[in-house]
Amino acid sequence: MEDRPPSPIDKLTIPGRLLLIATILLFGAGFYASFLFVGQNFPPGRYPMIFVCMPICMVCFFFFLVGTWILERLGVQVYAKNVPK
Repeated sequence: MEDRPPSPIDKLTIPGRLLLIATILLFGAGFYASFLFVGQNFPPGRYPMIFVCMPICMVCFFFFLVGTWILERLGVQVYAKNVPK
């Protein structure tokens, strides 16, 4: 087996991985809702995908950051100090 550096997901603890899964689910729900509700109100034409995804990505990014901050304040470790190889 070749020696590779740990990925960022390898550095997450179980609560951190659950927070990541919740963030991914939030992104999926936001993406679906934006096409279901907001997309119908757009004028006819073609729009780049980043136009729809950027607000959702920003909300998910801040959701993960705030969730990490709250968990760390409560004493729940989100990132592992030592990552086993």
